[in-house]
Amino acid sequence: MTIRPVADELFAQFMDQVSGAKFENFAKLVMAAEYGDMFLPLGGVHDGGADGLLSATLYEGKKPNTFHQFAATGGERAKSKISRTIEALRKAGRTPTSLIYATSEEVPKQDVIQQEIFEEAGILVTIRDRERIKSVLNKNLEANRAFYSTFAGEIISLSQARADITGAVNEFVQDPTVFVFLNHELRDRSSKDKMLNRVADALIYWSLRETDPDSTPKKLMTYAEISEKIVDVFPTATAQLLPRLNDRLIDLRKKPPSGQERLRHYGAKNSDSYCLPFDMRKELASEATKLICEQNAFRESIRLRVANNLDIELKSHEVAQTVELIFHTVHRHFVEQGLLLAAFLQKKIESLFRDQIVEDEMIKVIDLKKMKGVSPQQLALALQGLRGVFYTPTADESSYLTYLCRTSLLCTTLNVSPRLLEYFNQMGGDFRLFIGTDLLVKAISESFLEPDQQQVTNILKIMAKLGAKLMLAEPILVELFTHLHGVDLEFNNHHLAVEQYVKDSAISECDRILIRTYYYAKKTKSGPRSWFEFINKLVDPTDLRKKTDKGKEQLQGLLVQRFHLKFLASATLREGVNTAAVEELSARLHAGRAVKHEELSYNDALMAHAVYAQRKKHDETGIYDGFGVTQKSVNKAT
Repeated sequence: MTIRPVADELFAQFMDQVSGAKFENFAKLVMAAEYGDMFLPLGGVHDGGADGLLSATLYEGKKPNTFHQFAATGGERAKSKISRTIEALRKAGRTPTSLIYATSEEVPKQDVIQQEIFEEAGILVTIRDRERIKSVLNKNLEANRAFYSTFAGEIISLSQARADITGAVNEFVQDPTVFVFLNHELRDRSSKDKMLNRVADALIYWSLRETDPDSTPKKLMTYAEISEKIVDVFPTATAQLLPRLNDRLIDLRKKPPSGQERLRHYGAKNSDSYCLPFDMRKELASEATKLICEQNAFRESIRLRVANNLDIELKSHEVAQTVELIFHTVHRHFVEQGLLLAAFLQKKIESLFRDQIVEDEMIKVIDLKKMKGVSPQQLALALQGLRGVFYTPTADESSYLTYLCRTSLLCTTLNVSPRLLEYFNQMGGDFRLFIGTDLLVKAISESFLEPDQQQVTNILKIMAKLGAKLMLAEPILVELFTHLHGVDLEFNNHHLAVEQYVKDSAISECDRILIRTYYYAKKTKSGPRSWFEFINKLVDPTDLRKKTDKGKEQLQGLLVQRFHLKFLASATLREGVNTAAVEELSARLHAGRAVKHEELSYNDALMAHAVYAQRKKHDETGIYDGFGVTQKSVNKAT
């Protein structure tokens, strides 16, 4: 048997909650593993201050002088506990010269405590706090076994329990424990793994979380019972998941190269049943603990944001309510993203399409959570906190947002549009992707953020590195240039004269993302000092205001270089396109839009027909339909 590493989060969880009696029994097993026959456990109400003793000369008739004391205390209490232990040992007629003190908590300034005790009592103290004990567990096989045998019940309970996970995503999955298993399976896996297989594996583990091969009788589950569990949690994805269930069960019960048993199978005698082995349950319990810790750290980080931004007097319950408002708005944002993507895939985007406005999502949270008495000051404070979470997240916030991207967003989308599973499962090969004006505007708006916070920009970079060809079509360039021209006029005509009087609360009300970007960027050290400087980083302001061809060329060069785009002229775009069909579609789009803009309608029609013309030109064969203008092909995709 090899040492099974003890995860930091799992160990911390158990040490934080362990009782004094249980820790004493556990510590005795660890010391026995570390010192062997030299350690003799003591205990009981008349132990005279000793929980164990250490002496190589005990069997020679000499008195021991090295004693052990175990306590689930630490920090500032450690010294007083050690002093009382020495006093009790001496009252019992013992003559200690050294003491080994083990505790379930961290003990800071151990050297100071040891020096003070030696000066006061002449006793040499060795402190074994939780970090020292954990290091023994990961080096000593017997100590490692002691940990897993002592806390086996807690590990089983944690892997079975509904993790304390909150947030709007639970509207889609009634048992949020499933997120733990999805997170485990989707993180740090080989990119060649199929998405369908990884989701199916996660749901198999989740279904088997209450099995136990060591109980009497064994708690096992049949194929039919596993299927039923999966249908309960993902009823809309049954057609995608169940056909591959048997193959995944067969694969998972094979030992991988690492040698860790993932699934245990029992043959015909047990009705062809399955269960999770203890090692797998231990790993999933660690995952559950990690997730709970991440969510708690995320909440605490939000609380600190609110406290640091507090420039008005709020009562404690108002601060707590503001923290919860931010927390639930973040989750609502991911739900809305999933719904928008699902609507896009189901071709229902016309009835649902809108910009995701955080303020609207926050108002929805207030209504859904029935939050009463939320003041305008709290709303402003929450918006300020949300901006920080999304644009300049702390390490704890970034970690939790990554988790939401990986699991909650996936769950939301799969429940509404399970075809997404098939789409991700078939993704591969080379892609040619037309980048739209909206993405480019968002990418430009990130220019003054830290590099790792530039989400759209980094997505474009990642796609380029993975081999995708990012296309900048000339109609998109013209749209963006026109958009910048309009934004520049609006700022100079309506904002420039009152710029110095604009308050933070008014910035968030501005419906122009680039104007909001300028105001927020100006508050940073590296931000622009004026609107002229802001625009000049994109294109010459004079050429922009005159809408010259030179200005368009400047913008084209900037976009191509910064975002790794390949320019496609309108003449090339029109090759193979039926002009009459474009005009017809343009007219229909123009007639159906509430806000009339003939040029935009024509550009949309041209882009739609150009995509199919490009596919034909490059001899591409579409496998799936319904996924917008991006489609998988045998060789390439546009």
